[in-house]
Amino acid sequence: MGSTITPMSFSRATSTRSRVARSVTAVAVAALALTACSSGGGDEPGPEASYSQDQVVSALNSVEVEGETLSAETMDKNDAGSQVEELEQVLDEASIEPAQCKDLVKDALDTSSGHVENLVVATPSGGEYAVTAMPMGSGDQATEHAQTANQQNEDCRDFTMELMGSKIEASIEPRDLDIDNGSEGAFMDMTMDMGGQSNKMAQASAVVGNTFVVVSEQNSAGGSESSSADTPDIEAILQESVNKISEQ
Repeated sequence: MGSTITPMSFSRATSTRSRVARSVTAVAVAALALTACSSGGGDEPGPEASYSQDQVVSALNSVEVEGETLSAETMDKNDAGSQVEELEQVLDEASIEPAQCKDLVKDALDTSSGHVENLVVATPSGGEYAVTAMPMGSGDQATEHAQTANQQNEDCRDFTMELMGSKIEASIEPRDLDIDNGSEGAFMDMTMDMGGQSNKMAQASAVVGNTFVVVSEQNSAGGSESSSADTPDIEAILQESVNKISEQ
């Protein structure tokens, strides 16, 4: 995997092998980063809570982690749209088992494609992780997005993908999160094995008002436990991000 992968990120590789690896990984991450793996708890703001893209940018620009303030920006609509199209092309070529997991990715891309112009991405200077927020049409829509993903992902804790002769085996360990000022809190550890190499990523997500928030980190060589000294505490980062958005 490359540097920080956000829900819509997809890097063009300079070699065929690298392109295949990144393409397969991008499909896997798209299924995760655009959806929530389990339905958690928390005290959510009322259904009338609705945040604009500008409010989310302002909120994430005020998130401070270990003395560093995150830098948030909107994602270019054309760039995001082209990346979704590339993921869709890769998905068409990929063989995924169980088959319903391929449907999961398609559903995630279909749902998110109508909101790419609203995406906000915030990162630290080192790019160890990314906070991605997607304001949707309503709180009900954001909640339904997470809950639907929960039902589908239960069948995709272990899956394989093959693309252009490369194979990746992935396993997911999800658990619920209690998030103050938010709902549908979820955490996952994901392990991806390909060509004798094992990569790990962790992700935490929640809904706050009409906004779906995801914090992702990857390439934790020794594991993806958030308690590790070298691994960002993405649960705490998610909570702080949700808090800042809810204050808008």
